[in-house]
Amino acid sequence: MNLYQSAMSANAASLGLNWIYNIPYLEKLEKKGEDLLFQKADPAKFKRARKAVNAYPNMDVGDVSLQGEILKWLHEHLNNGGEFTPEAYRKLIYQHIKPGGPYEGWVETYGKQLIYNQLQTSLEVDQSPIEINNEDLIGFIPYIAAKIHDKTNDDAFELAKVFTSNTDYRAFYDVFDVILESDGKNKADTLKNAIQHAPKHYGFKLASALNSQTPKDVLKIVDTSCAIGYALPLIFTIVHHASSFEEACRINTRTGGASSDRGTLIGALMHPFDPAPKHVTDTVNL
Repeated sequence: MNLYQSAMSANAASLGLNWIYNIPYLEKLEKKGEDLLFQKADPAKFKRARKAVNAYPNMDVGDVSLQGEILKWLHEHLNNGGEFTPEAYRKLIYQHIKPGGPYEGWVETYGKQLIYNQLQTSLEVDQSPIEINNEDLIGFIPYIAAKIHDKTNDDAFELAKVFTSNTDYRAFYDVFDVILESDGKNKADTLKNAIQHAPKHYGFKLASALNSQTPKDVLKIVDTSCAIGYALPLIFTIVHHASSFEEACRINTRTGGASSDRGTLIGALMHPFDPAPKHVTDTVNL
């Protein structure tokens, strides 16, 4: 199985329970014998969880979040000979999510801001565009596409700048390279080596992620939102503790919050050690 399938599979695996922030509730579901993976979004579960946002109520099992869709669009665009440039990336996303476009799901704030700016340009409105400086996991989508299509990390970061100016994303591309280019034989040592390349202000959180007794221990210093300062330590501790691809997906879903978007990176980083199995990838709507 390839990197694209692993990334997309882990995203899709969590979507049915994505943005449920009540961890005890998710644990209770699992203890009752439910498989947390590849569920259909159930409004009753989101209501019972109380702290939750059912952002994808019309999803089918195997669908992915908006960030997963963006990776899919970019992957198909590059397969068809499209350019790997910020202009092409911006136009690609806009064509899908604009009013009347083919995408009908949840649109994140960065997407709405992109639509606003593009409409301003097309309508020639004499007004300054919104400065988009997002710190969610969207900044890693160009990196995953770059690895799949043999593009450079610098080119990937140029695409990431469509939504962010934070250079931490570019630094983590090099961190992830250590993992993706490893032989996949010693995960613990590979992860320890990789975090040495991270920005220094991530040092304590990432070290805690790899030294934790359980993934839940990391929640003492981060939360389950999609901001990279919180999501990256969770991603690292889940990859560290998981013995298989599917276990990583289950830990991720059980941890709650922005599980689908975290899943994209978790699936990619688990790929060298245990790629998504065929029965999982067959479930995903690629």
